[in-house]
Amino acid sequence: MKRVRMGSADRQRLIEVARETGFSDGDILREILRGEFGGNHRRLLVVEWGEIMGLDANSALRTAREAGLIPTSHPPRK
Repeated sequence: MKRVRMGSADRQRLIEVARETGFSDGDILREILRGEFGGNHRRLLVVEWGEIMGLDANSALRTAREAGLIPTSHPPRK
């Protein structure tokens, strides 16, 4: 399946709609990470989307860790 690139405004609106529908932050991150592999890549996505969701990097990583989406809440390697 081909991934579509979204602008920041599109991502923000997607998150707003998901929250209005009753998705938790963990649920939103689960959908974002669906089909993504590689621990560091997944952590980078969590941090990127977490910022759009209004979460700092640590909070986003903690949320993903608690949802079982990443093995550790360590920041991604540069």
